Amino acid sequence: MNNKHLFKSFLGIVIAVCFFAFSSCHPGNQQKNKGNNDSKLNPDVMRIGMVIKIDSLRIKEYLTLHADPNPGVRDLLEKYNLKNFSIFMTQLEDGNYYEFGYYEYKGNNYEADMAALDAEPRNKEWLKICDPMQIPLKGETSWKKMKQIYFNK
Repeated sequence: MNNKHLFKSFLGIVIAVCFFAFSSCHPGNQQKNKGNNDSKLNPDVMRIGMVIKIDSLRIKEYLTLHADPNPGVRDLLEKYNLKNFSIFMTQLEDGNYYEFGYYEYKGNNYEADMAALDAEPRNKEWLKICDPMQIPLKGETSWKKMKQIYFNK
């Protein structure tokens, strides 16, 4: 199976997730504070979708870290205005496992909030544990942000 076919298969899954799981995706709303926001729909929400590969040998460990009883950094996500943070996982035809992440930013300064979250000692420790379990896509250093293409109000 060639890379073009794998990409089309993966893209199909991502589009299906947006249509069925995230009825809040809207084009133009993903880059709030950068002049790309459709104020007629919801000027207070920036929607972010992202993707990364996960090490298949570390899935059980990763799932345990993200289990409901584990607070991890959930309170920090809320503190820095990240709402509805969700992570989905699937295995594609290439045999690899991929995660699709989604969150909504409901703050006033995305860049400042992300810098403050990055500076949190507990977040740094969390990422030291989780990052080695993930495999960035080619050309990326972490999660690859995705372009938002559809929103069903």
